[in-house]
Amino acid sequence: MKNKYVGSLEHNTVERSFTDYIYSCYIPKKVENYILKFHQSSTLLKLPDSKHQSIDDNVIPWLEYAQYTDITPDYYEQKINLNTSTEVNVIGSYRSFNKERKFNFEELSQLLNDAFIRDKQKGSKKYGSAGALYPIVPLVLVFQDHDTLTRGVYVYDGIEQTLLKIKSWVKDEALHIKKYVCHDAIDLPEICIAYAADLRRSIIKYHIRGYRHALIEVGAMSQVFKNSLHKMSKGVGEVSWSGFNDNELTKRCGLNVRLCPIVMLQWFGYTDSTGK
Repeated sequence: MKNKYVGSLEHNTVERSFTDYIYSCYIPKKVENYILKFHQSSTLLKLPDSKHQSIDDNVIPWLEYAQYTDITPDYYEQKINLNTSTEVNVIGSYRSFNKERKFNFEELSQLLNDAFIRDKQKGSKKYGSAGALYPIVPLVLVFQDHDTLTRGVYVYDGIEQTLLKIKSWVKDEALHIKKYVCHDAIDLPEICIAYAADLRRSIIKYHIRGYRHALIEVGAMSQVFKNSLHKMSKGVGEVSWSGFNDNELTKRCGLNVRLCPIVMLQWFGYTDSTGK
């Protein structure tokens, strides 16, 4: 049976009824309630006009020391130097983008298919998923009309290699979401990937551990997308982003805030004018 999830609801009425029946019968309610409440406890975010800082002032000096460092032991039995004859090019995150230069539809199609396509024979994807459940839904958020795509929210279907539009935004709404719901994102590109987690699908097999699996999958997906992006073109960059109002963004994307919340964004675009 082929499943297409928007939120935690499937398009086909029969599939949706069957799935809801399985969830209602076999998901332990204590586990479900615990995970849903725990996730909601992580959605608090300091508002831009709030007088209360989210980070204690006393922690800031430690952050300046800890950033860009590795955790290493104070004591070890032996130190072995690795072969460093091969130069490794480390590509980090970007926050400064050329907003005037955009991917065309052909480039965007190539990027999404390379990152998220499903193997038609085995059903696998480029990233692992516990139990092959793939509970993370990749969305494309478009804040300005973009070639073939108009403003709104699209679900990527890795089987049919299509984008399914589930929500349209008018110009003012898209601007509001980017400026206020996605805090301080106004200077970022006009398109991004959003990762939404179908929590019931995550926990029905592995219970509480399934929630951990889902978050691990988000990390794996974003890394695969980053690799596909840099393989496709030069002068591009991306940045993972949790600076958004979780419930408001999820709702404005047409998803259920409890059952299929957006857990991370990934902005991407050109960083300069070098081209391919």
